[in-house]
Amino acid sequence: MVQPGMTIMAQEIRQTPRLVEDQLVHGRAALAAVADAVRSARPRWVSIVARGTSDHAAIYARYLIETQLGWPVGLASPSVTTIYHAPSDWSSGLILAVSQSGRSPDLVAVVEAARRGGALTVAITNTADSPLEAAADLTVPCRAGPELAVAATKSYVAELAGLAGIVAVLAPESELAGGLARVPEVLSQTLAGSLAWLDGPGAGLVGAIAGSGRALVISRGFNLATALETSLKLKETSRIFAEGYSSADFEHGPIALAGSEIPALVFRPDGPMGAAIDPAVTRARAAGARPWIVGGPETGALKGSGAAEILVLDALADLPECLSPLALILPGQLLAEAVATSLGLSPDAPAGLSKVTLTR
Repeated sequence: MVQPGMTIMAQEIRQTPRLVEDQLVHGRAALAAVADAVRSARPRWVSIVARGTSDHAAIYARYLIETQLGWPVGLASPSVTTIYHAPSDWSSGLILAVSQSGRSPDLVAVVEAARRGGALTVAITNTADSPLEAAADLTVPCRAGPELAVAATKSYVAELAGLAGIVAVLAPESELAGGLARVPEVLSQTLAGSLAWLDGPGAGLVGAIAGSGRALVISRGFNLATALETSLKLKETSRIFAEGYSSADFEHGPIALAGSEIPALVFRPDGPMGAAIDPAVTRARAAGARPWIVGGPETGALKGSGAAEILVLDALADLPECLSPLALILPGQLLAEAVATSLGLSPDAPAGLSKVTLTR
């Protein structure tokens, strides 16, 4: 039910913790079937095919599979199959196809070709009985329910959870598997903390991005996906020229964009990756920027270091870094919704966009 005075996008973001909990409880059979098939097939490599928001879920999955399973992962280029019609050797491979709608012809074509070529194919999708599901050997349903806002939010986190679930059943002794059960509660706490922050100090970031019409969004590792997805949400909902970067790539040239006139948002996980991100933040400050930082408890030590404002999400201490993108994207999604509404735009139905995009 749509609540008066609140955008559909805002309502769907708030549904995320409950939906992920439902997915973890009721998705076990599908995950077990995938695990059995993967163990039987014994793939030597993994390729992930996706578009748009789901591409960022694919980037997360690449880090997840390579760190937790040690398998080489690539991101597929659908046009190799659909436009260039180039033959590919799909044998001994695992193809993961990630799509909210499951309807894009290019993704379906890649999965069909890979299945014919001997690969094990798995669809991660939010739409039952879609062409993608029909094309794949197996499906992991996202179970996010109908998503009415054009900008994908809850379905994106559901994709992350589905991908994490696949890897967890294949690596049952990993920190990933051990942390999954804690995700819904961390999401609830992150949601509450992010909402309170945006109603307080974080309102300054909303105004800065809305006023500038530009933004830099920076992270690295698992949360490169978070930076890219947050920048996409700002583009989609607010017509903001937002760019997401790995902090390492940011230092290799785009650092020239940093300055007082362009707001910079940094997603900083705790641990070694957070320390690896810090040099890019220091260089951005030296260039005149005052970065806004969102992160776990360790981020609190950065207060007074020249950051514009810091959102410390203490609940992240309960998750390993490999699961932090499921929580850290929530403040990014809420920020995009807040920027859009501050500009008088509808984040539910951005001009020129439709919920399902069909590419070949």
